[in-house]
Amino acid sequence: MTADHPHEHGHHEHHHDEPIGPEEAVRSLLLLGQTALDAGDYESAVIAYESVLKIEQDETALVNLGSLYARGLGARRSFVEAARLFHQAELLGNTRAGRLCGKCMYDFIHEGFDGKKPSDLYAAMAVFVSRVYPEAEDPHQEVDHGLFAIAATHYNNGEFAEAAKVFRAGAEFAGDGLAQYYLAMLYDAGSGVEQSDLAALYWLDRAVDSGSADMALEYRDGILDAYRQSLPEGEFRQVIERLAAWCDQSTADIPADPDKAQRWREISQGCSQTG
Repeated sequence: MTADHPHEHGHHEHHHDEPIGPEEAVRSLLLLGQTALDAGDYESAVIAYESVLKIEQDETALVNLGSLYARGLGARRSFVEAARLFHQAELLGNTRAGRLCGKCMYDFIHEGFDGKKPSDLYAAMAVFVSRVYPEAEDPHQEVDHGLFAIAATHYNNGEFAEAAKVFRAGAEFAGDGLAQYYLAMLYDAGSGVEQSDLAALYWLDRAVDSGSADMALEYRDGILDAYRQSLPEGEFRQVIERLAAWCDQSTADIPADPDKAQRWREISQGCSQTG
């Protein structure tokens, strides 16, 4: 009887020396991560979930690790890294993670928002897209869509100054016709920006060029026709020449645009129609 014991003991030793399979390792690490979360040991949770992701793209690890990065728990806060993780979970079919990715995009763009110029917002969105959506076939379009989504959120909330800044980023640097159109609307109404028919006219003309003719063409021509009908010919020319000068030098409301400067001069001299 006793002779059998050494054999049984050796058998158990061999069993414990067998390597743990990937599935079992993932289960153990996920349990370790959840236990660390429950205990408020966020650094250990980060390590556990990062270890899981070295083995496989696990939905739970992606979402939980993304949440830790978004809140700055256990790691330095990074909305971009959080969004990257959420997007990977979204690709696995987690729709909630997709919404969290969108929130991280909003939060990332709004870090230091008051001190950012439209060019800064465009650059930040370009960084976000390159890090979060590396599979994107058209990164420029992703930047365009992201900026418009954020601007539209502000616009719908009645936050017109914020909307104008983000629309300007898309209008000027992404060449987005819809952003140009909505920016023109804000200038025409004096919402969030100083009212300016001429700035509205400029951005509507850009919107027509960018393919938003159905929305912008009648609006643009209506402003021009109102000037023609309400002003003597000499004053009309002076007004349009003023817009041409703005395009030569740039202002806070429109960028330097030599091609448009030439176009407005031709209109002021009666050499060009609006179409």
